[in-house]
Amino acid sequence: MKNFAEYVDSIRELVQSRRSISPSEWRERLAVCLDGEPHRVLRERVPQPELRQQGAYFTGPKLARRVATTATGGSEIAPVYHDPACGAGDLLLAIARRLICQRNLAATLNAWGAQLSGCDLSADFVRLAKARLTLLAAQRCRVRPPLDPVASDDVFPNIVVADSLASSQRWASGDVIVMNPPFGYTSAPRDCTWAAGRVNTAALFVDRAIHDVSDGGRIVALLPDVLRSGSRYVAWREATRALGCVIRETPLGLFDPCADVDVYLFHFEKNTCQPTSGEARSRKPTFGVGKRFQVHVGPVVPHRHAEEGPAVPYIHARSLPPWGECADLQETRRFSGRVFNPPFVTVRRTSRPNAGRRAVATLVLGTDPVAVENHLIVLLPKDGNVQTCRQLVRRLRSAKTDTWLDSRLRCRHLTTAALAEMPWWYKP
Repeated sequence: MKNFAEYVDSIRELVQSRRSISPSEWRERLAVCLDGEPHRVLRERVPQPELRQQGAYFTGPKLARRVATTATGGSEIAPVYHDPACGAGDLLLAIARRLICQRNLAATLNAWGAQLSGCDLSADFVRLAKARLTLLAAQRCRVRPPLDPVASDDVFPNIVVADSLASSQRWASGDVIVMNPPFGYTSAPRDCTWAAGRVNTAALFVDRAIHDVSDGGRIVALLPDVLRSGSRYVAWREATRALGCVIRETPLGLFDPCADVDVYLFHFEKNTCQPTSGEARSRKPTFGVGKRFQVHVGPVVPHRHAEEGPAVPYIHARSLPPWGECADLQETRRFSGRVFNPPFVTVRRTSRPNAGRRAVATLVLGTDPVAVENHLIVLLPKDGNVQTCRQLVRRLRSAKTDTWLDSRLRCRHLTTAALAEMPWWYKP
C-alpha cells in the first residue's frame, strides 16, 4: 500500500496547505477528491490480490447515497453515525453532506466530529477519511486554503485505527451503524452460534453490530447478496431476526465491475418488533413449484465419491442439452448413493443474475435410476407425470421466472429453497 500512502499524503497536503488556492483550482481538486478519485487511485496503485485480501473496496457515490438516504431518514435528533469499516470515508462523507453546517468551519468540524465516528485497520485509510471530511466541511462552508489552525489531526477524534472484530474493541455508541464491510471469508469465532468454519466476514460485522448497538439503534449496510439468499446463511438470518426487525432488504445489483459481487441494502432496527421463530415466518407460504415437486441437489461429487456400487446412468451439466429432453443416457458410472427415477427436471445450479435465463432446465426421461452430479438441482414431480415436468420447463423458461429469481437471490448459485418457493405461473 506504499504507493497509495503517497496519494494520501497529497490529499493531506491540500488540507494543510498554507498558500492561497485559486477558486478554479480549489473546485477542480475537490471535485475529484470528494468523488471517486480515491477508489480509482487505489485500483491503479495496489495489486488486485492485495485488495481482495484486505477487502479494500471503497463504496461508489451512488451506493453511498443510497446508504446515507436510508441512514438519515430516522427521527433522531443529531444522531451519532458509526462506520466500523470506514475505509476512505465514503459512507461518512455521504452522511456529512446531509448534516447542518455551523457558523464557521471550526464549529462545523466540531459538530461533525461529535456526530461521525468510525474505524479501520488501515492508518492510511483513516487519515484519508479525516482529510476528505475536512475538505467537504471547507467546501460547504465556502472556505479555501489556508485552513489552519482547524485542519489538524485533532479533527474527527472518533475516527480511529482499530479492528472492529477484535474482542477487546467496543464499538462507539452510535445511534446508527452504517457500513460496507469486507466481503471476504474468515474463520467463525468459537462463540459464533450460527456457523462454524469459514464464513463471510460481512456476516460477522452485522452480528457484532447487532450485539453492540443499543435497543432502538439502526443498522444500514451494503452486504453481499449471499447473506440475503444463500442457503448457508439461513441460521444467520434467523439469529438476526430474533434480535430485532429487518425493515428492508433491497437488492442493488453489482457492487462494481471489479469486485463482481451483487449486493443488497440491509436496514435493521434492534429490538423493535416481535422475534420470529425461524426464517419460514419471514416469507409468505408458497403454493407453487414446492407444492408439485420435491427439490434436491444432485448427490454425486465426482472427485470425492469413489466409483463403487452398481453401474448406473450418470448425468452432469455438460452432458445435458439446455431446454431439451434426454432419454438415451450414454454415460455411466458406479455409485452407491441416492439415485433418481425419471421423469424429472434438472436445473443447472450455476446461475448469474441479469445474464439471461436463470434456471436452465432439461427434462430427463427413461426407465433406469440415474445418478446426478451436484452441480445440478433435481426436481421430482410428486405425481410422477411427465406432463407436469414439461409444464415446469415452460415456466422455468418464462421471463417471469428470470425476474422473480433476480429479485429472490443475487448470488451465483440457485438454491433448492428458491426453486421450491418459485410461483407456479398460470400464464408463463
